[in-house]
Amino acid sequence: MSMLTVSMKEELIAKLEDLTKENVSEETFSRADEIKNDYLRECDRLHQEQQQGFIADGGEPDAFEPPKDPLDHRFSELMHILSDRQSKFRKMKADEVDSKYKEKEAVIAELEKLIAEETNIGKAFQSFKELQNRWNEIGNVPTREYKNLQSVYHRHVHNFYYNMKLSKDLRELDFKRNHEHRVQLLSKIESLLPMDSIKGIERMINLYRMEWSELGPTAPETVEPLRNRYRELIGQVYQKIRDFYQERQKEEHSNIEAKKILLTRAQGIAEENFDTPKQWQTMTDTFNGIFDEWKKLGYGPKKENEQVWNEFRAALNKFYGKKREFFGDLKKTHKTNKDKKLAIIEKAESIAAAVHDSWDDVTKEVLQLQKDWKEAGHIEQWEENKLWKKFREACDKFFTGKREHFSSRDAEQSVNLAKKEELIKRIEDFSPSGKSDEDLKQLRDFSSEWKSIEHVPIRDKQRIWERYKKALDSKYDAMKLESSNLHLEKFRSNVELLSQSDEAGNLLRKEKNSIKEKINKLQATISQYENNLGFFRNSKNMGSLLQEVEQNLSRAKEEIEMLKKKLKLFSDAK
Repeated sequence: MSMLTVSMKEELIAKLEDLTKENVSEETFSRADEIKNDYLRECDRLHQEQQQGFIADGGEPDAFEPPKDPLDHRFSELMHILSDRQSKFRKMKADEVDSKYKEKEAVIAELEKLIAEETNIGKAFQSFKELQNRWNEIGNVPTREYKNLQSVYHRHVHNFYYNMKLSKDLRELDFKRNHEHRVQLLSKIESLLPMDSIKGIERMINLYRMEWSELGPTAPETVEPLRNRYRELIGQVYQKIRDFYQERQKEEHSNIEAKKILLTRAQGIAEENFDTPKQWQTMTDTFNGIFDEWKKLGYGPKKENEQVWNEFRAALNKFYGKKREFFGDLKKTHKTNKDKKLAIIEKAESIAAAVHDSWDDVTKEVLQLQKDWKEAGHIEQWEENKLWKKFREACDKFFTGKREHFSSRDAEQSVNLAKKEELIKRIEDFSPSGKSDEDLKQLRDFSSEWKSIEHVPIRDKQRIWERYKKALDSKYDAMKLESSNLHLEKFRSNVELLSQSDEAGNLLRKEKNSIKEKINKLQATISQYENNLGFFRNSKNMGSLLQEVEQNLSRAKEEIEMLKKKLKLFSDAK
């Protein structure tokens, strides 16, 4: 069955308008009925397509209202005009049939009277022919009772021929004329066989059958051949009609079976749940493909066709209902994810625009923002691209600034490295003069100069520091100082080195706490020694032990004094 195009509605309306201009006949209304059915089928097809599109766009199935089409209004007007004409035509026909029926009854009554009363053969035959002409001019009367009326008429005609004992010549002349009419009618019936329009065939065969029944008798030897040919042709025509409806029934059965297969596929898809937009889009394309196949199929048996369509539409509504719910939830999720990403962009742009004293912590923060971006979830692809571009620009700006900063810093640190290497060379070349104050001042000046030089490249930091410490310690060791003074000066140098470390605060605090802890322990030891001295001085024979305790006490006091001097050095380093 070929699909109607969208413009078919206009074409059908044009046909209706042509019908309104024709002379009214039963065929007019039959054709109008065919056009009406085609128009309603087209409306139903367009309705299904529009509803499908409405649901696909997220609409509720129950909320769908087909758009108004001005063509539908024109269609209704034309059908109303034709319906009004049909009513008037059929009333006129009914009146005409009633009139014709009464006229034919009158003909039969006169024929019956003619047979009973007329004895003059010539006059009787003349009257008989006039009655026959009147009967034929009245024409067919399509009523249930007409068959009985016709039987009565034919019986009276038969009685007239044989009761009046007409001459053989007259009878044969009438038989010949009737024979010619019947042969012509058989040709008309035979011409129906090649016709394609079954409805046209049905319409014409009914008229021809009525016309056959109206024709008078033929010669006895022709009755059976004519009757057999008539039955043969009538059988062929009705066989053609039956074949058509049987074939259409097979086609409808085939269509409904194909639709049931599509229905099963559609219901299977409608029962599934899908997790990603891509899966939903793939299955939507599949579902639309099934629907396209459905629309290409012709009608099935009316009752089954309607039931299967309702089930298919229910599957369609279920699928698109689930899809709409999925994308509704997805839209909410996208909104949440978008807000997260906008907040991340705002932070990244703020960091990129700021001036930083320290880059380590802020770099970690930017890297964390990049991680947060990946974990923020998906949004619409076009928005994802747009927001990602802004975020990437902010990150690029930050890292470009960082590279520029460290590029200039590396150049500066290379200069600092050269300065420190030159300073170490001077320390290594320094020879103490033997004058302690002047030598100490020079070494302290070296330390101050070292301290004034900023950072060096990280890869050289440990190496240059160890070389510097080794050079400085060797100069302190070369000086002729008392061991306590030498120890204190070297400690001072170490404290200054610690103060220049990246972890200066922690290292100095740790060393300072260690010294305080030692002082506390020494104070406890000194208290113990002093208690012991009191005991030993009051005891006899404790001379050697007393002397050892006094020496230990003296060393402890010297050590605690040294530790206190070290503590003071922390304040100087600070």
